[in-house]
Amino acid sequence: MICRHAFFLAAFCSIFFTLIATADNPPIDYYQPENIRKFADYLYAQGDYLRAAGEYQRYLFSQPTALEDDVLRRIAESYRLGGQPNHAVQFLETLLQTQPNSNLARYELGATYFSIGQYDESVRFLKKSQDLFQGGEYRWKSQILIGMNTLMQKRWESAIQHFDQFDLSELPKTAGQRTSIYKRYAEDGRDLPSKSPLLAGFLSTALPGSGRVYVGRSNDALLTVFLLVVLGWAAYDGFSENGVSSRKGWTFGTVGGIFYLGNVYGSVVAAQTHNRRTEAAFLATIPLEIP
Repeated sequence: MICRHAFFLAAFCSIFFTLIATADNPPIDYYQPENIRKFADYLYAQGDYLRAAGEYQRYLFSQPTALEDDVLRRIAESYRLGGQPNHAVQFLETLLQTQPNSNLARYELGATYFSIGQYDESVRFLKKSQDLFQGGEYRWKSQILIGMNTLMQKRWESAIQHFDQFDLSELPKTAGQRTSIYKRYAEDGRDLPSKSPLLAGFLSTALPGSGRVYVGRSNDALLTVFLLVVLGWAAYDGFSENGVSSRKGWTFGTVGGIFYLGNVYGSVVAAQTHNRRTEAAFLATIPLEIP
């Protein structure tokens, strides 16, 4: 009996002191802008990017008179990191309709086009925005980004000329170093070893299979030669037996002719594929960083 009373007394004291503690600390208002921002930052840090993007936008809507650059960047990054870069583009395009003077929104849109591989669109938009940027910082940043787009488009000479136009003394030290590095990459890209599609086609025309050997595809060359020899022998055998009226001779001769033309065309395509793969492997080694 005494134990039961002691239990109820302890429970009463616990509830009483809890009520006193909570009376001094009013409940958190999760709809306050600063709390929305904290929650969005938490989601972003946890890697819950899509929910974070929604909370950041809710934060901006809760403060219609505020336009915070870091929040805009976080929204675009959240959509990109969350696997929905097209949403980042839509958000920034919509934002520019209401905030046409936002340097960051304009720059982030160009950067987002770059990050999703829409290099032509990124260059077009950033060039169009040059006169709209307020202040020199976004101008030189966008110029570097234009050069990076040109680099990814494998337009080596254009990229070299673009990076040549920078006055490195006017750029921050890190940006100047990056510009010099990107120019060297463009020069390396220009000097990449390549195979001539024209030469590959000529070699295969003169000697079937030799064009494939030229581009480093010896197994394909052996198969090509084997098939042409077999088809040529079958056509010869047919004409030897029945003359020019030989159905066997014309059939295998026609198939052999098609394979011969395919051997020439395939060598041209193989050279082009070799060059694309070489360039793609080279681009994969370039550590590009959006300014």
